Amino acid sequence: MNGASEGVIQASSRTRVKLPGRQRRTAMYRILGVVVAAIAMLIGAAVPASAAESMRVTFVRHGESEGNASGLIDTSTPGPVLTPLGQQQAEDVVDLLGDNNYDAIYASTMVRTQLTAAPMSEYLGLPVQVLPGLQEIEAGVFEGTPEANASRGYGLYPIGWALPGVIPQIPVDRFNKGTVMPGTDGLNGYVFDARVDGALQTMYDNGDRNVIVYSHGGAIMFWTMMNVENLTPIQKLQLLQTAALGNTDYVVIEGNNEDGWTLVDWNGQRFSPEPTLEAEIALQQRTLTRQLDATFNDVADAFATGDVRTILTAVKGGAADTQFSFAKFRRAVTAKITNEIGKLTSQPAESVDTGNTPAVHSQVASVPATTGNSQTAESTDIAARVSAATSSFGAKPRSSTKKSEAVDADEASDGAKSVPGTLGTRPARNGNRGQLSGIKDAITSIVRKPGKTGESTSSGTSGTGTAGDAGADSGSSGSGDGDGGGSQSNAA
Repeated sequence: MNGASEGVIQASSRTRVKLPGRQRRTAMYRILGVVVAAIAMLIGAAVPASAAESMRVTFVRHGESEGNASGLIDTSTPGPVLTPLGQQQAEDVVDLLGDNNYDAIYASTMVRTQLTAAPMSEYLGLPVQVLPGLQEIEAGVFEGTPEANASRGYGLYPIGWALPGVIPQIPVDRFNKGTVMPGTDGLNGYVFDARVDGALQTMYDNGDRNVIVYSHGGAIMFWTMMNVENLTPIQKLQLLQTAALGNTDYVVIEGNNEDGWTLVDWNGQRFSPEPTLEAEIALQQRTLTRQLDATFNDVADAFATGDVRTILTAVKGGAADTQFSFAKFRRAVTAKITNEIGKLTSQPAESVDTGNTPAVHSQVASVPATTGNSQTAESTDIAARVSAATSSFGAKPRSSTKKSEAVDADEASDGAKSVPGTLGTRPARNGNRGQLSGIKDAITSIVRKPGKTGESTSSGTSGTGTAGDAGADSGSSGSGDGDGGGSQSNAA
């Protein structure tokens, strides 16, 4: 009896040892599922349904390009590359915005935005996804002309699209949302608005709710003016006149295409209440959960192959990615807590008036807000009255002054960025964002000089795992970046 029982036990033991491969994989899946579920429970993965309805978008204008430095309007695709100053500005964006832990990184089909996005891609370990619709407003007949003259030509059209009738010297019957930019294939305010909307909808449909988008001065400023609902026309004009976006300046909006958009932050000027600590943690929890889900799926796919080497590589990479995801989550939450403590221990910042007193920028309070009929004004007078509103086209490139010693010290001690091993072609996270020569060379090799008007490109990746084809947007002659005009106008 005892001998029989012993034989049964031995046979049972042998059966357990020789489980078929499919059953072994199923068991592994169950173990992985328990681990991921436990992690999700620990971080409170459930996010209120309302959080999924709104998207936060941080637009960043590209760094100084060779086109900017030339002083000529260049809205061609793929367009010119960055200058050394522009490359440094791209690095500085990481110090300023990197700890926001974005869901995704997007860039236009123009090389200068992809190069500007590369350091952020390295820092966050995310690919740069290239989307049509984010490129600069095509200049048409104004392509190649001095940016300094934009206020008398190129700049009049987007101002008419965004603020029809607000400046009397720009008659609404000549400059409105339906007015076509001369020399383009039907590009007017409706077409421009729709193509940016389409790019944002793609991000939304991808499930992203906290994205950073590298685009162009004119595209960012005028789309924002055409769509945000919490500013008066005068406030919008004042921003264009006194706070035109320089290279690597940023704009934050929240909302969606269906319910509308709210301006939150215009390069440091707040126009909407800052998110609460609870809201920020909920958003970061959502981001962390998505990252962990992606890691789990990668490991599960590896197990499905049945190849031991593939499985081991995926498990090692998954462990590194999980550690890095938690590190980014910690950095983002810590930054928010530090900011909240700072507000409690310092004088409250001067608030921005978003009500009926549009005196946010008092130096331009004299600009009329009527729709008067001054169509007989001299063209030189029009240029003078509008030059401030189109100053974005001619703003001087900013010097690189954003680097923070505190951030640098934190980076030096942050072990998360020395996590070994990543999956696929994701960027190495070794903490040295300066080692981007391979990325930059790969993109720079696409085009060394500004492309010809109307030229299209397939911009592939940014060297950091860029996703998506960078086919030129169906625009008109040259779909590049006039950046709104002037020396900062993205003639670049």
